[in-house]
Amino acid sequence: MNGPALLVSVRDAREAFAAVTGGAGIVDIKDPTAGSLGMAAPETLVDCGRIVPLGCLWTLAGGELREAELAVERLAAVVPHCARLPAAVKFGLSEAVESDWPARLASVRSRLPEEIAVVPVAYADTASAAAPPVPMVIEAAARNGCSLVLVDTFDKRSSRSLLTLATRPELADWIREATRLGLGLVLAGKIPLEDIATVAGCRPLAVAVRSAVCVGGRLGRIDQRLVQTAVAACRTAGSGVTPAGGSTWFAEALSKGS
Repeated sequence: MNGPALLVSVRDAREAFAAVTGGAGIVDIKDPTAGSLGMAAPETLVDCGRIVPLGCLWTLAGGELREAELAVERLAAVVPHCARLPAAVKFGLSEAVESDWPARLASVRSRLPEEIAVVPVAYADTASAAAPPVPMVIEAAARNGCSLVLVDTFDKRSSRSLLTLATRPELADWIREATRLGLGLVLAGKIPLEDIATVAGCRPLAVAVRSAVCVGGRLGRIDQRLVQTAVAACRTAGSGVTPAGGSTWFAEALSKGS
């Protein structure tokens, strides 16, 4: 039985190739030196997008929603050179705890090609990020027409992973609530290789990793063999939510919000 899709965050075309050949279902492009959701340069986005084959989705980090103007500008420069547009762009909700972030997200969405889904990122370390709590993000995302929510960690300098910030029952509760509201939920946040099966067993739409599949930590290099190990862990978890394959279900979820 298939488990959740594996999303691998990469920083250049070489890493994108390693992720694809390792079996990742989704390749996400970011600049890991620029924070949790650092946006890559336009030329990097174009180069990586060319590497990802048709059977695999590609997405990108857009930075924090409060600084979304840069992402909109970079995407405007990238779109004319893309043979295939990214499936989604993700925006973090740091410093959004008291803001009308759904309205800002909708404004960004209106300025991008309709083929690109806009995904809010809830932070499990809410205090560090000054972000709204995960359950509130899930509810607001569903109410405002989003199709996906990513849960991540904001402070990548600390040693805390997702499972040190939330218990397995909490993760399962978030996923059940998102499913009830018609949302897909993706789980990320410095998830170590040995915890991927546990997180995948909570039945998210996808498990997102970087440091777990890098040699040398988050700022190291993606290793194809580690990607293969992570893919196997997701498959072993066999969620039952993705009978047609994780990346297929992910694509269908994105299309509902476009």
